[in-house]
Amino acid sequence: MKKIVDMKERIEGKRQKERLDRHRSRVESLRTMVQCSSCHFRCAMCGRQAEREDASDHSRSKTLGLTLCKDCGTEFEEYLAISRGEKEPDLPWHNTQWLNIWSAWLNYRKAITAFIASPEFKVLVDEINRDS
Repeated sequence: MKKIVDMKERIEGKRQKERLDRHRSRVESLRTMVQCSSCHFRCAMCGRQAEREDASDHSRSKTLGLTLCKDCGTEFEEYLAISRGEKEPDLPWHNTQWLNIWSAWLNYRKAITAFIASPEFKVLVDEINRDS
């Protein structure tokens, strides 16, 4: 009796594989975006190769689970202090547009984190792992 195959399960598995095959390049682009944007060997802001000391600096960026290079980490700390009203901008480029860049980047990071945590993404990862 163990040799009886559940046809519904088999058909659904085949459909999932076909769907994954149809969208393979899009899935690969998505995988690369998620993986590369979360790489601990590169700065999460500028993409520069992270140095050993970058991983230990900037405790606030560490709480986000991100690696920032020394310069981006310093800018991030400045952004946080200025946006919270703890400090006045003292550099000419710390203007409204600069604040908007950091705000948009934080929203981008939050969106990626939420997407990674979504049930649909987990299903996609399971399908990829099963297909591999």
